[in-house]
Amino acid sequence: MSAFGGGLGAWTWTLSFSCLCTSLELAPYMHPDPNALKIYVDGSALKNPGGPGGIAGIAEFPENLNRDDEVLFEEGYFETTNNRMELRACIRALEHARQFAALLRCPRIIVISDSMYLNDSHRRAPYWKKNGWKNADGKLVENEDLWNELLLLRPKVRTSTEIQWVKGKSAPILKEVDRRAKAAAKQPTNVDRGFRGGKVARSRTPGRSASTLFSARGQELVINVYRKKPAGRAEDKIYFDLFSEDKGEFTAKYHAFTTAEIAHELHRSHHYRVRFNDSPKHPIIESVLNDVTVDNRTPAPIPNSQV
Repeated sequence: MSAFGGGLGAWTWTLSFSCLCTSLELAPYMHPDPNALKIYVDGSALKNPGGPGGIAGIAEFPENLNRDDEVLFEEGYFETTNNRMELRACIRALEHARQFAALLRCPRIIVISDSMYLNDSHRRAPYWKKNGWKNADGKLVENEDLWNELLLLRPKVRTSTEIQWVKGKSAPILKEVDRRAKAAAKQPTNVDRGFRGGKVARSRTPGRSASTLFSARGQELVINVYRKKPAGRAEDKIYFDLFSEDKGEFTAKYHAFTTAEIAHELHRSHHYRVRFNDSPKHPIIESVLNDVTVDNRTPAPIPNSQV
């Protein structure tokens, strides 16, 4: 029996994830299966889009195992969207479902979510993929990276696995997983690599020249960040204006790389003194020394601690 209280008497949409069956069916969830492992999930973004977000999942085990409910995951992300968090929570649940299927030999696993986005779009994802991640109108779909991850994971769960929609906060366990997802969002530690903020600030370098690869030789310099984007699984690409402390102005546009964690510290239209590595062919911002205030009319930037 759930420590949070079960008894979800609601109509739910059920999507079968069995390897042999992928059809969508409407099923009444009037009597929860006592032999099924149920994973309740939720995703939340405190500011949507672009704010911190969190996910959480709680497992309710089959009655015959006589095992207490277990919090499976709680993760916070720096910049994301509500829909991406709902999707990420489902993916995490399926990862755990894959492990439980082998360890516990559960005949049925149910992932329970209150996300209408997940429920309404899940059936379309295989067709989007076949159509080059475009919908029926030929428009690119959002969050294709997570949809693809979910589709690749689905057949690896070697038991009958379903997703069911329920009304949010309609049972104590749903309220608890919602609370935990929101709490995780307030303490982010992860970078959502697939999130695209879509914001590009104005370069402060005169002219319309394109950025070039910065020749890093261990310098400590002042930069103005005007664009950043993911450049693989572990790096971000940073576009910046270089400030000449001799001339007191921005003189050129460059790009370099950095870790996802440091990229999170670098905000567009902000100025920083940074340290580069010693690799002209693969320049990396190794650390942010401090943020500074730059005035093109002054000969040198002023550390914010002295303003």
